[in-house]
Amino acid sequence: MRTMIGLLWVAAFAIPFTGVALAAPVPELTEEQLKEKALKINKETKTVEDADVRLKELIKDKAGTAKLVKMAVKLQKASKESEKPFRFYAGLVLAKAAQNVKDHEAADLFYKFCTETALDDLQSSELIMRAVENQLDYLVTRKKHDEIVELCQKVLDYKGDDSLSQFKLVYVTEQLLVATARKGDIKVAVEKADELVKKFDGNWYFIQLKARIQREGEKYDDAIKTYEESIEALDNNEDLKKDQKARFTRNMRYIISGIHIEAKQIDKGTEILRTLVKENPDVATYKNDLGFVMADNDKNLDESEKLIRDAIAQDLKEREKLADEGKLDKELAKKPNSAYIDSLGWVLYKKKDYVEALKQLKDSIGTDDEESNHIEIWDHVGDCLLAMGNKKEALETFQKALKMEDETKKDGERRKKVTEKIKKLKAETTEK
Repeated sequence: MRTMIGLLWVAAFAIPFTGVALAAPVPELTEEQLKEKALKINKETKTVEDADVRLKELIKDKAGTAKLVKMAVKLQKASKESEKPFRFYAGLVLAKAAQNVKDHEAADLFYKFCTETALDDLQSSELIMRAVENQLDYLVTRKKHDEIVELCQKVLDYKGDDSLSQFKLVYVTEQLLVATARKGDIKVAVEKADELVKKFDGNWYFIQLKARIQREGEKYDDAIKTYEESIEALDNNEDLKKDQKARFTRNMRYIISGIHIEAKQIDKGTEILRTLVKENPDVATYKNDLGFVMADNDKNLDESEKLIRDAIAQDLKEREKLADEGKLDKELAKKPNSAYIDSLGWVLYKKKDYVEALKQLKDSIGTDDEESNHIEIWDHVGDCLLAMGNKKEALETFQKALKMEDETKKDGERRKKVTEKIKKLKAETTEK
């Protein structure tokens, strides 16, 4: 059993959202043309490679894709159970395309279709894992904790080969316990994790799972202690290679830094980040995070700016390399990470360079990646506008911020603060 759970599960069965450049406007299609295009996707999508190509094409034209997936839903619902118009991979492409255009009805329909098809008809471990992981990933983004628990239980009850058993033991079990914790059943989730730790003789993976659950329950001191126990167990693990241990240890130390920061233990969090930067100078994320955390807490602003600018430059080099390898669109590769640009804008705001800060912050929400549509970035833009005396535009920006979906508990806390800013600005406007 030690060999079966020796490696931390890495998501390897999801079709990625691959960056693409914006295309020229596409002529509007008739209903019959939309039908033909939807069915053509089914005809031309037989493998995961085909699916990746089709998905890239659909992401180029959001408006057209939104209409296409609605037609696909219409075709799917109108067909008989035994005569569905779409095969597995076409269904998965449509599900992810629907998710990208935020058509949740369509995404729900096709993700469920793929999972049910894989489990009930195809009975292929590879396709089951691919379908389940994609559907769970979607449900996590939608915070559908009850549905996650239901799906996980269904998969855990399904019999399969060794590869599916490993998938169930590691990935599905983790999703189940995390969803249970997010529903508020922290005690139940921790107890289940403890059972796994005991069953597998203190295996590091299940110890870190317990720590993750404790973090979900905001038991920060307990979570840090448990992560440290996992690092010790990992160090004693005889199944993993040295470089694997180093990578997993580094990841857990990074997580611990985040927990310290969530617990308002800023000095401890930045100390770990500083060590990570020193030991891993080629990792842009560590530089950005250290720079942002220090800036957010009004510390070492010059150093913060340098770290963030280094992170941006380093990330662009990495994107350029991916573009050269054909893994990223060349135009998209030229655009810096929106989160890093937001960090730069924020440190400039803290340094009271409001003009340049606003430019950077507006650039961060002008990108096409998903990270730019985040409440924190819009909140930062609003703060900068407010500091410059542009109350009307600041109010409009804060209102836009509230339209963003929460991704973490931290986002929920920020939503409350943004709401208060809006109330205050409206009150000031009324007084005048």
